[in-house]
Amino acid sequence: MALTITQLISVTGVSTINGEQVAYFSAQIPQGSGNSTFNRNITNQELYDANKKEVRADESEFQSKVYEVEDGLLQ
Repeated sequence: MALTITQLISVTGVSTINGEQVAYFSAQIPQGSGNSTFNRNITNQELYDANKKEVRADESEFQSKVYEVEDGLLQ
């Protein structure tokens, strides 16, 4: 039996429209080797359907931040 411990950086974001949460984003980035994981959860489908462009822009901004953190770990 062997224990493997992985330290992760967790990044989260929330997309809101008029103060209402529409989507939740999260990413886990391992320090060292391994693959990052990214999750998106639509929390208000009606607002999402009416505001896809804005929510997707938030998602893109979030993903760019995750890339920035990943790239910073490589330096």
